[in-house]
Amino acid sequence: MLKRITAALLCLTILFSFSGCGKNEPKNANKKFNYYLASEPKTLDPQIASDSAAAVAVEALFEGLVRLGADNRPYPGVAEKWVGSENDTVFTFTLRSSAKWSDKEKTPVTANDFVYAFRRALSPQTGSPTCSRMFCIQNAREVNAGTVPADQLGVTAPDAHTLVVRLNYSYPDFPAITAAPVFMPCNQKFFESTSGRYGLEIKYLIGNGPFEIDGKYGWSHGQYLSLVRSDTYAGKQKPLPSNLKFTVQNEDNAITDPVDALKSGTVDAIAVSGSQAAAAQAQGGTITSFEDTTWGLCFNTQSELMKSKNIRRAFIQAFDRAKVLQHLPKNMSAANDIIPPSTTLLGKPYRSLANGGSYFLKQDKNAAALLAAGLNELSLSELKSVTVICPDDANVKLMLNEMIASWNVQFHNYFNMEPLPEDQLASRIQSGDYQVALCPVQPAGDGPLSVLSLFKSSEKNNPAKWKDPAFDAMLDSAEKNGGADSAAIFANAEKYLNEQGVFYPLYYEKHYYACAKGVTGVVFHPYGAGVDFIQAGKE
Repeated sequence: MLKRITAALLCLTILFSFSGCGKNEPKNANKKFNYYLASEPKTLDPQIASDSAAAVAVEALFEGLVRLGADNRPYPGVAEKWVGSENDTVFTFTLRSSAKWSDKEKTPVTANDFVYAFRRALSPQTGSPTCSRMFCIQNAREVNAGTVPADQLGVTAPDAHTLVVRLNYSYPDFPAITAAPVFMPCNQKFFESTSGRYGLEIKYLIGNGPFEIDGKYGWSHGQYLSLVRSDTYAGKQKPLPSNLKFTVQNEDNAITDPVDALKSGTVDAIAVSGSQAAAAQAQGGTITSFEDTTWGLCFNTQSELMKSKNIRRAFIQAFDRAKVLQHLPKNMSAANDIIPPSTTLLGKPYRSLANGGSYFLKQDKNAAALLAAGLNELSLSELKSVTVICPDDANVKLMLNEMIASWNVQFHNYFNMEPLPEDQLASRIQSGDYQVALCPVQPAGDGPLSVLSLFKSSEKNNPAKWKDPAFDAMLDSAEKNGGADSAAIFANAEKYLNEQGVFYPLYYEKHYYACAKGVTGVVFHPYGAGVDFIQAGKE
C-alpha cells in the first residue's frame, strides 16, 4: 500500500510540474521561423564577419556583453550588469556565471574570452574589416597599427567574471556598441585548434548565443543554415523560437514577391520596398523602417575627366536643384547632407552637435567657367562625352533628364544616361567602370565616421576612388580627439567632401522590413547590422 501511495504522489508531482511549465510558457513560443539571406555568409567568425548575411547568423549563434532591444538600447547579454566610472572612460562589466560555450564540455564563457577576442580583432594579422569600431578603446588604434603590443590594450580581466574596458575619451553609450559582432567573445583554445579555419565549417565553430547549428547537416553552403535553440544558453531572456531556418537565396529559390512570401509563410520576416511595405501592413503585418542611406551624384575621381575638382563642381552647380528634386523617387525624401539626419554621435544627434548642415554645393551661374578652367588644367581643348550610370527607375531618369538639359544648355555638349539594375550599378561602381553615377552611400553602422570613412583613401570600397591626404587627416584627428568635440571636426570633413565635388546628396532612402501577421518580437537593426530573433514569437 505504501508503494502505491508513493507512486501515486510521484505521478501527481510530475503531472503538476508539466502543467506549471505550460502555464509559464508564452503561447507564441516554440515556433519555427523562416528568414532568407541575400547571400551565403562569407564567414561566421565574429571578428572578421562584415557582410549583412553573416551579421544575422552571428547574432543568433553568439552573444556579446549586451544585446540591443527594439529601441536600439542595450540590455544584459553575457554581462548581467555594468557600470561606467571616471567620467564614463572606464566600464566594468560583470559577467553571468551561467554563460557557456556550445562545445561538448559546455565550457564556461569567461572575461578572458572577451580579452582574447578584442586583442585578436585588433591584431594586424587578423585584418578585421570592422575593428575600427574599437578604436575608442585605449591603445586600440596603436595595437591595430602594430606599434603597441596587444597586452597594452585597455581591456583587462581581474577575474573570470569581471571585464574592465578603458577608453580614450568619455563615451557614455559605449556598452551599446559592444553588441556588434566584432566585440563578441572568442575561446582561444578552440580557435587555435581550428588552424585558421575558424567559422568556415560546422566543426570549426562554437558559439555562446541563444541558438546553435542543428547537427552536422545544419549548414549546407549556398543553400541554408538551420539553427535550433541552444541547451547551453542561460541568458536573461529565454529564446522563444525552437528553430530558425536561414535560407540562402539563389536562382532556384529567389523570392520575387516578398508580400506573397509573407502571406504564404515562405518567410516570417523579410526586407521590402516602400511600396511593398504598405501592402504587407494591409494584410496584417508589421513594418520597421530606417532612413540610413543617402543617394547622390558620385564622381569617379580616377577617371580622365572627373579627376578635376573644377569639372566635378561645374557638373554639380550647373543644374537647378529644385527642378531636379521635383522628381524624387517614391518613398524618398530630399537630402541636404551626405550624413543621414538620424545619425548620432556618443548617443546624441550628430547634426545638433555639429551645429550646422546643408553643406551641398549651391547652383552657380558661372558653372561653364569652372568647366573651362578644369579642361584647361587637364590640357583638353574640348569636353569629351560623359555618361551617367543610374538605377533603372522612372523618377531617377526624370531627375537626370533635368540635369542633362541644364548641362546641354551651359556646356554645349551631349550627355548620356545608362540605367542599370542595382546589382550591376553596384558592380560598376566597385570596379571603377564609370565617370558619374547616381548611387547610394550606406554606412555599416551609426555615427558620422561610418559615413565619411567610406571616402578615405584606404577604403577598398570607396565609391569615388578618391585619395586625399587632407581629408584622411581630418578623420584621423576626429577619431583621436573623440568625445563631443569631434563633431566640429567631422562637420569640417563633411564640408570639405562637398566642396571638393566628390559626392552630391540628392535624397535619403528608407529601408523597410516586414513581419508576417501574428509574428512579434523580431528586432531589426539599422545600417544592415542584422536581425535578432531571440524574442520572436508567432501566434
